[in-house]
Amino acid sequence: MSIPIIAAGQEKWTLQSCMDTAFKRNILLNHGLLSNQINKITLAQSKAAILPNLNLSDQQSLNAGYTSDPYTYQYSTQSISSNSLSLNSSVTLFNGYLLLNTIRQHKLLYEAGTLDIEVAKNTLLLNILAAFMQVLMDEEAIDETQAQIDATQHLVETTELFVRFGKVAELNLLQVQSQLATDKLSRITALNQLELDKIVLQQLMDVRATTSFDIERKALGDLIPEIPVPAEEIDGIAQAFLPDIKSAAIKTNASIVSLKMAEGGLLPKLTLTAFLKTGYSSSSSTYTESTSYQSETIGYVNNNTSQPVIALVPLTTTNYQNEPISSQLRNNFGQVVSLTLSVPLFNNLTAKSNVAIAKVNVQDARLNEQQSRNDVRKSIEIAYTNQVSAAKKLIATQAQADLEKRTYSDMGKKYALGLLSPTDYLIEKNNYSRVALSLVQAKYDYVLKVKMVDFYLGKTMTLN
Repeated sequence: MSIPIIAAGQEKWTLQSCMDTAFKRNILLNHGLLSNQINKITLAQSKAAILPNLNLSDQQSLNAGYTSDPYTYQYSTQSISSNSLSLNSSVTLFNGYLLLNTIRQHKLLYEAGTLDIEVAKNTLLLNILAAFMQVLMDEEAIDETQAQIDATQHLVETTELFVRFGKVAELNLLQVQSQLATDKLSRITALNQLELDKIVLQQLMDVRATTSFDIERKALGDLIPEIPVPAEEIDGIAQAFLPDIKSAAIKTNASIVSLKMAEGGLLPKLTLTAFLKTGYSSSSSTYTESTSYQSETIGYVNNNTSQPVIALVPLTTTNYQNEPISSQLRNNFGQVVSLTLSVPLFNNLTAKSNVAIAKVNVQDARLNEQQSRNDVRKSIEIAYTNQVSAAKKLIATQAQADLEKRTYSDMGKKYALGLLSPTDYLIEKNNYSRVALSLVQAKYDYVLKVKMVDFYLGKTMTLN
């Protein structure tokens, strides 16, 4: 999502650009994105858990003193250096469907996390909308106060002429000038409120507050208040698409899967293990014997040394030689394959307790899901009532403003002819000013309430 870079004096902020910037910069929202990345990684890990593992192990040992050779099993007092090399793998064939249910659970949690991000976005969106509308209302209120200043300034000029020609006393001029000062103060108050509300909007966007911040103004035009569709119909539409409801339902399913995982702890577990091993020892040696024959005197005939008896006598020669490492690795090579069946008979009630806790969690998740549905229904009922009330208020305020406008216009004409005192005219002018500002507030309040209902109807949040 591209975020517009808006510099002072260039482009004004639209409602969409404000929302886009807030979505990108909001820290809580980004925390949610990072947390869901962990959910995604955990899901990938749970899928990989069904695959066999493979580990290589290499252990080098040095034994001194009276010790046993790890391969010949002969005891010796000499130092022996040995190495053990193994490659092992294991895979779970059955464990009460724990691995498959773990994958299902993590998939549901990842989906729920994605929806929770949308919930946070919606909350931020509505806050941005309300703040944006407040700024728009402030700007129109400033326009209205400026119009009152212009009207009072014209009244001052008219009264000055009256005083100059002696038609009214100078006290009347002072009253009108005092009203001008009051109108200017009202405009300053409106300007201050505008700056404060701009700061609120910028803070919601998580941007540094600046006085050069300005938004794109949209003329509301003529508003025709309408009664929205019934709250029950709005609720039916909202329940079908709001991420709040979907997330709660998914979390309920995740708790049900968690219960199945706990029940799997009561079932046997079957594991297949295989490994290859070899090694060598520094004390391992080869033993060879060679026999040769040589002539030797084995006796004498009649003990006559001059008549020796000569025979071939065998002579055995023993040879010890360190066995090469390559030969040892080849000769010591072995393979092992095993099946391990583990049947839980008694585990201090751990598995049974886990099942009981999981059942409670399912009930709690269902309550949370119902609470989410109730919260949405209550919010819709309030939004519906607010729109109806805002429509009634707008109609009444518009009617009052029309009457005040006619009265104000008629009394202005009378004052211009000198037929009305400044006091009476200023009272009517202030009444008109108050109603005009009330009409501005009523218009923007109604539009905001309509947008709140539109949100629950799944409509796009625009000011068009």
